[in-house]
Amino acid sequence: MKTLFYEHLEWDSKQLDLKCGLIGFRDISPDINQYKLADNVREIINENRDSDFITIKLPGDFPIVLDCLVKNSAKFIDTELVYKFNHTSDVTNEHSVNFFDSFAHDLFIPLADEMTFSRFCMDDNIPQDKARKLWSASIRNHCIGRADRLAVVYLQEQPAGMATMNFDNNMNINLHIVGVLRPFQGHGLGRSLISRITREYGDKSEIFVETQSLNKSARGLYQRTGFSLDSIRYVLHVWPERTK
Repeated sequence: MKTLFYEHLEWDSKQLDLKCGLIGFRDISPDINQYKLADNVREIINENRDSDFITIKLPGDFPIVLDCLVKNSAKFIDTELVYKFNHTSDVTNEHSVNFFDSFAHDLFIPLADEMTFSRFCMDDNIPQDKARKLWSASIRNHCIGRADRLAVVYLQEQPAGMATMNFDNNMNINLHIVGVLRPFQGHGLGRSLISRITREYGDKSEIFVETQSLNKSARGLYQRTGFSLDSIRYVLHVWPERTK
């Protein structure tokens, strides 16, 4: 099994009208020669220069590789933080939360406007209308079956926010899209939503959620609801035709 691989991102490419790729890492020893690893990443970039842009999600163990790639014209976007639920918090469920297999996606499409810290929105080479198109399609797909489970929080009987849940081998739960609609923000709905999920599933599965280091409100939410930092990844974008 290769520890370093390239993957064409067909769905992203369709949404953004760009040829998108991903350089991923698998089971790499923290003792590896980081300069050699950086050279290997650059080789993969050169082999895929027909891509419009390539995403690199570099494990946080390799700051030298990060430095080498940035000096070689990779664009540092942000640090992706992976949180893991480890204890039940004292947060009480002040709002009703229900679980569904699917839900009316039109209600939650406006959450696409709240994804301002996503890597697509943080890269000014990607038009904002295309980034919103991608997130709108992702929200729709998760609501109609892409997610294994949906948690929906209510304010005065109105659906006000949601979290999408995907089960990994029936062992781990990954929360992907987590958000509260703008008109309902500021009422503690996010806390009720996350605490309801952890109370329902926290003793059965390990629960993970990702956010960006710049998203201070999301970081605070997860820390208040019993999550702690599990790992970090450096997110970089490479635009091969623009770095010749």
